[in-house]
Amino acid sequence: MNSIQPSFGRTPTLLQWQHAAASLGRGNSALARVQLQLATGQGLLRPSDDAIGAGAISALDGLLEAQRQRGRNLEHGEAMLGVIDGSLSNAFDLVLEAKGIGLEQATSGIDSSERMVQAQAIDAILVQLMDIANTAHQGVHLFGGSATMRSPYADINGLIEYMGYGSGLITDLGLTSGVPLTLGGEEAFGAVSTRVEGYRDLDPVLDVDTPLSELNGATGEGVLLGVLEVVQEPAGTVSQLDLSGAHTIADVIQRFQSELGVTLQINQQQNGLSVVLPAGEGITIRDVNGGRTARDLGIADVYNGPAAGNGDDLDRRLTDDTPVSAFGFQLETVRFTNGMQTMDLDLSSAETVGDIRRLVEQMDMGIRIEINEDGDRLDAVNLRSGSMMSIGELPGSQTATDLGIRSLDRDTLLSDFNRGQGVSILEGSVDPMTGELDPTLDQDFSITLSNGESFTVDLSGSRTVGDVLDRIRLTADQELSDPSLLKVGLAFRGNGIRLEDASGGAGEYRLEPLNGSNALEDLGLLVDVEGATIVGEDRAMVAVEGLFTHLMDLRDALMAGDVPGISIASDWLEGDLDRLGLVQAEVGIRTNRITDAMARNEDTIIMDEQLRSGILDLDYTEASIRYATLQQQLQAGLATAARSVSMTLLDYL
Repeated sequence: MNSIQPSFGRTPTLLQWQHAAASLGRGNSALARVQLQLATGQGLLRPSDDAIGAGAISALDGLLEAQRQRGRNLEHGEAMLGVIDGSLSNAFDLVLEAKGIGLEQATSGIDSSERMVQAQAIDAILVQLMDIANTAHQGVHLFGGSATMRSPYADINGLIEYMGYGSGLITDLGLTSGVPLTLGGEEAFGAVSTRVEGYRDLDPVLDVDTPLSELNGATGEGVLLGVLEVVQEPAGTVSQLDLSGAHTIADVIQRFQSELGVTLQINQQQNGLSVVLPAGEGITIRDVNGGRTARDLGIADVYNGPAAGNGDDLDRRLTDDTPVSAFGFQLETVRFTNGMQTMDLDLSSAETVGDIRRLVEQMDMGIRIEINEDGDRLDAVNLRSGSMMSIGELPGSQTATDLGIRSLDRDTLLSDFNRGQGVSILEGSVDPMTGELDPTLDQDFSITLSNGESFTVDLSGSRTVGDVLDRIRLTADQELSDPSLLKVGLAFRGNGIRLEDASGGAGEYRLEPLNGSNALEDLGLLVDVEGATIVGEDRAMVAVEGLFTHLMDLRDALMAGDVPGISIASDWLEGDLDRLGLVQAEVGIRTNRITDAMARNEDTIIMDEQLRSGILDLDYTEASIRYATLQQQLQAGLATAARSVSMTLLDYL
């Protein structure tokens, strides 16, 4: 209450005036504060009014700003996925139109001029689809995977090369798992080849500089560094060793030696660690407190001297920094072919896996070398739709084979030949007269040497190139007077099956199909003889089996009047339509996730704003009552002060 004492007894008049002024000042200040609260609508005007409330408001302001930014991110993501969905719909319609043209033209009796017109229509569809594939939203290209700042598709002399990489751009949407907002080239358009997948585990050996981060570890879960326990015999000394902060194999070896006096080294197989002990000494290495460091390093065991105890294989992964010296073979020259381009690339200067990848990329042939997801092999990828890729050897070199990237190797599946059409092999043939199985009708071809000796080959059951080579070799060993008269293997230069006649006869060396089999043709062996050697064509070349390639196939078949080719290309387009449909469904799922997240985010913002309002905003009813009360108090104080300071001795005479 703003009250003024009616009397101060024996006090100076000045003190009475000062007391009255101070009391009135407090009342005015309180009234002004309420007026400001009513004017701003805020109950908390400064942090000193309520320190706890001010702290809560500051925290809520930070949360609300983060939620609003998340909302903006979600809106941006929804917009990007909306553009992708629309683009995929347009692409689907165009491919459906192209397939209709193919089905219409896949019959005989159609004029060549009409097919030329339809080929031009397919060309126009290709141009439109490439524009769709290069669609950008606010400067972000939507079909380039993680490479979003440049157009992902480029026309290279009539071929379409995919310049992107990665599976998609993931931004911070505040979700438990990331939602890619762009698509990789292989997802929507099949813009990269699925071969050649490396067929050899390169299994790089360890050296002291090997980073622990490159190890799968003995458990296959990486190396989790922590504390392990070591018991040294015969003294029975128990010690704990903390390996936290170690970065390389050398760090681990150094800590064992300096802190425990225990000698570790890389084992003879160069794939793990070994413990070296003198005679009469033993050591037990184990994990403590639920740790797994010893197990991950493959040394959780009991070791006794004098022999060195070998730990488990640590399974080093490939990275761009993996040295070539870890492979155990020398790099030489590899022949790369893509379309009309062929280049012999000398890899001997490469010191790391990254160097190999860069040298291949610098050829600018639309070929990329990638490390597979498991980190144990190299994959070769064709990026140019409309061209065929081959990776082969040169005389005296087997680098492509050593790296596991040769496109035609013993392990190559026959089903991969001829762009997935495979090799036609006779199996289970039936005699038309008796209706019984006749193995002689399963003979696919004959081989006649220049000395007149010949034999027939039955490829039944063959599934790989190695099976074919082994079947020819086995039959030659059984049928020829001297097995060395025929040499069987792969081409020394490039790719293909190589059959060399070493008989030295004067007759004709030839291969002939039998029983209507197309095996020789499908294997690429119906070629001219070069001296005494037949080197087959490479029928395992790698194409980008995607939308652009299939449209080019349809266009070329229309221009050539190739009815079977038109039919095959039309069938391939059906698979492209299925892929587009599946991708569009996936985009729809991603959009729904973002839409649901936006709704939840809005609800959270509303709840936090309500909480903030309860602390910050003014209760107008309470403030109005307080304002009226303060006015009455101020008026009473003024009246009392006026009476008090105006009294004199004359008032009592």
